[in-house]
Amino acid sequence: MWFEGMGMLPVDRDDSKAAIASLDTALEVLGRGEAFGIYPEGTRSRDGRLYRGRTGVAHLALMAGVPVVPVGLKGTRDVQPVDASMPKLAPVSVAFGAPISPSAYADLPLGKARRLLTDEIMAAIAGAERPGRGRDLQRAGCRRVSR
Repeated sequence: MWFEGMGMLPVDRDDSKAAIASLDTALEVLGRGEAFGIYPEGTRSRDGRLYRGRTGVAHLALMAGVPVVPVGLKGTRDVQPVDASMPKLAPVSVAFGAPISPSAYADLPLGKARRLLTDEIMAAIAGAERPGRGRDLQRAGCRRVSR
């Protein structure tokens, strides 16, 4: 997780108590009205496909009552392939999706709400990652920024 003004906060996914502590810290940040970034897929895949998302991002959105802005990154594998020790210069595209409100899931049991919201977020990220699908991105409310 990345917190504005704080830098990085690693999440130890193998230690559930440490992961929960990281989410508690994230809730404090959201409670102060600050924003941060979190990678819901957890880790990069070797083949470049997006993994099924972990539910921490949805848990935070539901608990704090804040929207999630999905962000798709395209080209990061060229910047630093999985086995590379050093990054290199390469073009990266960033697409921002429309904010996703957790309110549609508020009346569901928490576990089901987390899973369904996470799946919606991941679908938005997957759609934003495909720069060749401009009309689909526009229909989904995404805008693209390239560098």
